[in-house]
Amino acid sequence: MSNPAAMRWDDRYRQEKEFWLEREPRQLLTNYAHLLPNEGRALDAASGVAINGIYLARLGLKVFALDISEYALRLAKQRAETMGILLEAAVVDLSHPWLPEAHFEVIVNFHFLERATFSIYRKALKPGGLIIFDTFTKHPKQKDAPEYYLDPGELLKSFQDYEVIHYSEQELDPSERHPERGLAQLIARKP
Repeated sequence: MSNPAAMRWDDRYRQEKEFWLEREPRQLLTNYAHLLPNEGRALDAASGVAINGIYLARLGLKVFALDISEYALRLAKQRAETMGILLEAAVVDLSHPWLPEAHFEVIVNFHFLERATFSIYRKALKPGGLIIFDTFTKHPKQKDAPEYYLDPGELLKSFQDYEVIHYSEQELDPSERHPERGLAQLIARKP
């Protein structure tokens, strides 16, 4: 693939393979696992090595992992096969998304922002389906790529007509890998 973002992410997953494979499913997902159906279809959007997708598959969902990195998806498929888990995966650039309408019971989106997906996710969820969304918000000290960060309240506003089960915005402390930044989390059910 000659897509610069795909090449950048493939390189990053190659260099940091163990870091990604050793991760646990996101705490937001595990904390609210009791809300998840035990069958149906789930979308792990911008899945990377599909840690969250594999978790969903272990709970009984048929999971479709989408990511721009072919390398990450190969790692995800290998890991799922080793665990005896079925995981469907496709290389997709989510900056130009298309998903089938009313197809998924669950959509998870962690640490990825492409605003074009908001309306696509809304259409792709079945009535009663859950969206679990966790991504970064703008921070006063942040200098890089504001288009990849939500405005305060933006995520909640984008799904305001859904039944909001959980919503929070918080500031994250800086780490070795990241500067200070904010985080928005949403769990909501489609009417």
